[in-house]
Amino acid sequence: MADAADDTLPPPPQKSAGPMGTLINGIGIFALTLAAVVAGGFVNAKLHPLPDMQLDKDGRIKAIIPVAAAAHGEEGGSGKTSVYYAIDPPLVVNFEDGSVVRFLQITMEVMAHDQKTIESVQKSVPLIRNNLLLLMSNRNYQSMMSREGKEKLRQEALTEIRAVQKKTGGPDVDDLLFTSFVVQ
Repeated sequence: MADAADDTLPPPPQKSAGPMGTLINGIGIFALTLAAVVAGGFVNAKLHPLPDMQLDKDGRIKAIIPVAAAAHGEEGGSGKTSVYYAIDPPLVVNFEDGSVVRFLQITMEVMAHDQKTIESVQKSVPLIRNNLLLLMSNRNYQSMMSREGKEKLRQEALTEIRAVQKKTGGPDVDDLLFTSFVVQ
């Protein structure tokens, strides 16, 4: 009978770690988390390297050098790969649709087949942005919702950029691409 009584006894209470044990556990968890974040940063840096940059004497970023990107294997008439330049930040304009005020946000990239054209566009960005904002703010909501309306706007914007390039003595850009088109 004594053996049966021993089987029904509750287990002895566990000792609590106390404040010092809790602190040590917290520090351990923090150290493991920090190690995981640092290791993840190294893996991310290897998978997604930074673009070429020019640094000043203090090691701060002075300029990011644009990288030529191939147009998915397409080559222009001159046999060169395409070079893209993003007009940043996105253009945002408002316009009226009846009694409702709507907003249009467009992200676009200029395409050329040589770096000199891109450098010329970069120098003219303030004038290009001004002219594009004026062009896009005078739009009809219904016309922009169709594919044909967006294509017409893209062609007009390309014509405007080419006009600025001609005015400033720069070479013509080959194309203009809308990479984001949001109407609210």
